[in-house]
Amino acid sequence: MPAPDQIAAALSDITAKLVDGHDADAVLRMVTAACTRLLDASATGVMLVDPRGGIKVVAASDERARFVELLQSQIEEGPCVDCIRDGTVVSAADLAREPDRWPGFTPAATAAGYRAVHAIPMRLDNRTLGGLNVLFTGTAHWARWQEDLARALADLAVLGLSQEGDSRRVDRLVEQTLTAMNDRVRLAHATGLVAGGLDLDPERASALIHEHAAQRRTPVRDITRALVDGSLDPTSLVPPAEVRAERPPAG
Repeated sequence: MPAPDQIAAALSDITAKLVDGHDADAVLRMVTAACTRLLDASATGVMLVDPRGGIKVVAASDERARFVELLQSQIEEGPCVDCIRDGTVVSAADLAREPDRWPGFTPAATAAGYRAVHAIPMRLDNRTLGGLNVLFTGTAHWARWQEDLARALADLAVLGLSQEGDSRRVDRLVEQTLTAMNDRVRLAHATGLVAGGLDLDPERASALIHEHAAQRRTPVRDITRALVDGSLDPTSLVPPAEVRAERPPAG
């Protein structure tokens, strides 16, 4: 396992590049270099799903790794292809022991000098957009810390690809943050109104607001806004069954 200061330095460099203006290619180069160095790998590559169809190679630590990545994209077979399709980590600690798993990929990868491959899905908004391939010239059974670190690096690669690069991104970030804060303040106000109006504890009042929004498939912010401006009566949040249970018997 690399020394903690090596891991910290690599992650610090990548995150600094993310927050201080960057281009996606630079972040991908840093991620592939960090993977190779920190995981004691022989090479690293990144593949992304092309919205127009297929999978494309977007980064590789060297030309030999690029060849292996291109092979997977062309024959649509290999650990990274499976990783992207299934959205899960795919590991082959010894390709020689699994000759039938990827009949087209394995002979070419071993001929190129690789003996083990581990592929990590790159995910955003619950969708797999690509995969991070880590290749070894020897057998390589991964420890848990290696997989965890590879996942973290894959996530940083996704952040590098997904961040906006135009001059207004700082303004938009501030606007989004302020909107989120306003939503939380309005939710707290609405929760107080419901709790006071229905004589409930705040936890139950908040639950009623969220349940009401879920049942109507309406954003919580719309429900809280209606409660605060008076267009929605807190009593309408109480499920009919609870109203009947609270109503005293006739006569």
